[in-house]
Amino acid sequence: MKNKKILIRSALIIISFLLLLLLFAQDYTIRGYVKTNVKAVRWEPTVQAFNKFGDGGIQAVITIIILIAGYFKKKANLIKTGKYGLIAIIAAGIAVQIIKRIIGRPRPTMMDAGIKDIGPSISIGLDSYPSGHTASSFALAAVLSSAYPKGRYIFYFLAGIAGLSRIYLDSHFASDVFAGAILGTAIGIFFAHKMAGSK
Repeated sequence: MKNKKILIRSALIIISFLLLLLLFAQDYTIRGYVKTNVKAVRWEPTVQAFNKFGDGGIQAVITIIILIAGYFKKKANLIKTGKYGLIAIIAAGIAVQIIKRIIGRPRPTMMDAGIKDIGPSISIGLDSYPSGHTASSFALAAVLSSAYPKGRYIFYFLAGIAGLSRIYLDSHFASDVFAGAILGTAIGIFFAHKMAGSK
């Protein structure tokens, strides 16, 4: 059973890596398709609303509300969910910022301006990879899914939509979003396990 889990995890890592490489190769094609065939004025308000769900500040407020509700209702599960949800968001944010500064990938609009070099940087705009909105969204989704399994499809759907909104708004390339989703999910699952083992 243990060997099977190791094989599944190894396969998922390899598949994720291959998908990431594929997206890197297709980033400009995907961006062009979205700009030409998907973007429309009528979608802007909806996309902006979903984009807000990926905002770390809003996610923090959600987890704090869950935490406070847990204290008032004296429900340990709510308290743990709020606590570990908040920790997962913060951890995802820190991890993303470290990777962003090491990679230093220009955002799509910076690429348009002719800035294409990738490398360590602390400059604004050279922080495209990975997507922070997406990472924190998936980190929170993983924790919420662990606490409330019946809602996992909703949680991950909202996280996915938040990530896709970053591509639609031309804030990130598809590979940035995919990397953020993988990173956020891994961090969220880590803290979900911590939450499950806590008293």
